[in-house]
Amino acid sequence: MRLQQPIHVDKPVQSIKLRITTTDVPLSAAVLITDIQLQPGEQATGVVPNPAEIGTTATREQYRNGVINPGLKVVALSNAGKATPITMNIRGKGPTQIGSYRFGTLNGPALADGERHTASHGYGLVPLITERQDLNLDTMVAWRAHLRLGWTERE
Repeated sequence: MRLQQPIHVDKPVQSIKLRITTTDVPLSAAVLITDIQLQPGEQATGVVPNPAEIGTTATREQYRNGVINPGLKVVALSNAGKATPITMNIRGKGPTQIGSYRFGTLNGPALADGERHTASHGYGLVPLITERQDLNLDTMVAWRAHLRLGWTERE
């Protein structure tokens, strides 16, 4: 999942020093660091997939997740041959809208499943990935929230 629009800060980061340590690793094992994600604030993003896992395969389940901030647009890359409904799992606080779906005022997790036509909160149309298009969603959140999108690529 990719966020569009720059995040402006009053004081840009001048430098970052990172020290990674391991414990209880056998001498014969190798430790490879492939990705490091830094983000401001106290709310964690959850599991972030390795870039090698982002490729899309027909009939395979796809997941995109990340942290959304107020006013940002979410772009989820897809290459579906046919339109497919998505499932949105979100953990947030305050009034929340993703695309045309209004979750209402959240204080924790919520789910909207376009394939099963179920939702734990809110109302509206769960977004749909159209044929050979990426998913572009406007967001309206009161505070930073964690969003996970899921769908099955259709041929």
